Amino acid sequence: MMDLVKTEGLGKQYGGLMRVKDLDMRVMEGTVYGFLGPNGAGKTTTLKMILGLVKPSSGRITLFGQELTGRNRLNILKSAGSLIESPAAYGHLTGEENLQIFQTLRGLPENEIERVLQIVRLQKQKNKTVNQYSLGMKQRLGLATALLGNPRLLILDEPTNGLDPAGIQEMRELISTLPQQYGMTVLVSSHLLSEIDQMVTHLGIINNGELLFQGKLDALHRRNRRTIAIRTLNNLSAIEVFRELGVAFTEDGGYLLLENVANDALLAHYVACLSNKQAGVVRVEERIKSLEDIFLELTGVAVSL
Repeated sequence: MMDLVKTEGLGKQYGGLMRVKDLDMRVMEGTVYGFLGPNGAGKTTTLKMILGLVKPSSGRITLFGQELTGRNRLNILKSAGSLIESPAAYGHLTGEENLQIFQTLRGLPENEIERVLQIVRLQKQKNKTVNQYSLGMKQRLGLATALLGNPRLLILDEPTNGLDPAGIQEMRELISTLPQQYGMTVLVSSHLLSEIDQMVTHLGIINNGELLFQGKLDALHRRNRRTIAIRTLNNLSAIEVFRELGVAFTEDGGYLLLENVANDALLAHYVACLSNKQAGVVRVEERIKSLEDIFLELTGVAVSL
């Protein structure tokens, strides 16, 4: 699979501060790529540079195998749809009339309107004026606009912002089906780890303008290492036992932490050895790092849930 989006050394400076620093991003065709980071991390700035809305201070951007320049931007971006920040629409017009404006401007066939309304499930509300739409309906209308022309690449910036739980679930389910059902590649940003975790196949984590992790979501899950925490009445004796057994351990808050316990039988052997040395085992806990813990380790910022 080719990289539909590729950035090399991408950077953006505002007022002497680097908002995006030396960013190397790879978004493979047929994936849902989650661009995750705290508010102010540089997500929106990066997406605007990819769409040619903001000029980079350094680096290069390649879309669909072509380097993005001022001359070819409009031609290349014909194959991309986007929804950046709040969706724009004329409130006094109906949803269908708003879509007709974009359909006409882009020279697309009229049946495109019904097709995208069906995808975002707005057929029954197409004759209502946008002023009557809920926030979730406005978000879906913005997504419908981005889907006009059946783009190969769809770029969405915080598409679940402000939605209620039902709206978030609906948007999440819709986005996750786009590659398989419509052959699209989706690049979606969010500060909501719980949402990204349920809709993407690949992930990039950004903070302070720097890309801290990039890869398959499974690779991030594999960092959820299993740790056994043991608390005893006599840690000095327990430490002696572990050193005799050649077991690696760390100390944290009165607990001895073991990270490479292969199975329960081995753990039972360790506990028996501690008992024989009268270390006084009072607690054995299994600890698994959550994705939130890993995010905090990478960024130093608590993630929104």
